[in-house]
Amino acid sequence: MTEDTSRSQPERLLLSTRREYLEALARLIGLARRELRIFDPDCSELKLDSPQTHELLRAFLLRHRDNRLYIAVHGTDYVRNYSPRLLALLRQFSDRMFIHQTQADAARAQDSFVLADKLHLVRRPVQAQPRAALRLHDEQESQGIYLRFSEIWDSSFPAVSATTSGL
Repeated sequence: MTEDTSRSQPERLLLSTRREYLEALARLIGLARRELRIFDPDCSELKLDSPQTHELLRAFLLRHRDNRLYIAVHGTDYVRNYSPRLLALLRQFSDRMFIHQTQADAARAQDSFVLADKLHLVRRPVQAQPRAALRLHDEQESQGIYLRFSEIWDSSFPAVSATTSGL
């Protein structure tokens, strides 16, 4: 089932638990048609390595050869040491999946968010707090988050590669 986004009105849902945030993440992955941008301190709470989320991400990347997944994190230890499924995706889709580590001002950011196609997003203003907002079909709000992610990405470097040697 595909969603017709041309006639959809912007929606905003307030989320109060981490579980709701994870459900919103799964929803966004399902809605994404071309790109996903994830910014999180280390991805440990996103459950990106769970079988369900792994399959959603894999289906997204398989859907079209132009689909892209960008992940920016403050620290890579969790991804490197506890995310074998995510690393397998990185190996399989190394030409369109990227994991960067923040530096400089970006390394001090306190929020976390996921952006799908510059149209849908879920954001926690303070990553340590469970409260979040899910915005669907909201081009205006998504554009601001897209620009924020671009600044973070520009202030980051490739940190996790598809091979163990980093080559």
